[in-house]
Amino acid sequence: MDNENKRKPGRPKGSKNVKMTATEVEVFIKRSINKIMKDHLSWKEYIKWCKGNGLSEMQGNTYWKRSWQTIREKYNLEKDKQIHKHLLSYWKLYDEAIDKGDLSNARQTLDAIAKLMGLNEPDKLDMNATGEIAFKFGDE
Repeated sequence: MDNENKRKPGRPKGSKNVKMTATEVEVFIKRSINKIMKDHLSWKEYIKWCKGNGLSEMQGNTYWKRSWQTIREKYNLEKDKQIHKHLLSYWKLYDEAIDKGDLSNARQTLDAIAKLMGLNEPDKLDMNATGEIAFKFGDE
């Protein structure tokens, strides 16, 4: 065995980058979310940005996944809050319409509530219709 191919004993050399603390990671994730959402970064652009901040591609990929997981969770939470706010407003409109005796607006409000809650199922189309198609080329 050559001396060149012989490995030194012990742990292999690691990254020379300074490791971030848990708090620094959370701050970086928040910065990442802002950067991704404001600048509409693709994965490649985000990795470039991470490398510019002294991170490796593997670290950047990890933070990319965590950032998007946080974005999805936050969006779902905010989406639920928005639906609840709209439902509350619709129910107030419904109550006012009933108090005034305006049944037309009350019915329309109930339709809007049903749509918002996903209770309306889409109309089914009859795809089994038959018919004839005639082509006229002008020589008839």
